[in-house]
Amino acid sequence: MRRLILLVVSLLVPAILLAREPGTAKGTITFNGKAKTLSYAYAWKQPSNFDKSRMDTVVLLSDTKLDEATLADHFAMVDLARKGKFTGVQLYITPSENVETGTFYTAAEDGYFDASGIHKWTKKTLSPALIEGKLATESGEHHFFKTSYSYSADFKAPIGPAPKK
Repeated sequence: MRRLILLVVSLLVPAILLAREPGTAKGTITFNGKAKTLSYAYAWKQPSNFDKSRMDTVVLLSDTKLDEATLADHFAMVDLARKGKFTGVQLYITPSENVETGTFYTAAEDGYFDASGIHKWTKKTLSPALIEGKLATESGEHHFFKTSYSYSADFKAPIGPAPKK
């Protein structure tokens, strides 16, 4: 019996540890004057979209808890955003600690839009296992076609591997 319990525990513990738990965010994201609370922060490393030899740190601030498969699928996140079930901003931080670009997920623009040159990161911690600080739009509100937007959030998230479908 003891061996059976040990076997079950040894199989379940790694599966539980592999489940992606979000970090925390405290802030808001606003589209067209309607604010939503950012409560969750996810972070992982992945090759840069612009330079495959470089590893960026990706941070997603969200109003909704998301599962691993959704985090791994841009189109799933767009679909949830279109339906008003998810709002957030995903940012790509370079090894030189600059925010290169960001993707906003919102029903206001048919699911998503990208924006660069407007993000500000105030670092508190950046280690191989943890990222913490504040992310926000510089200079307050910005505009993308028919949509006005801004965000500001303090966050802390463990850095895990890139999500898998």
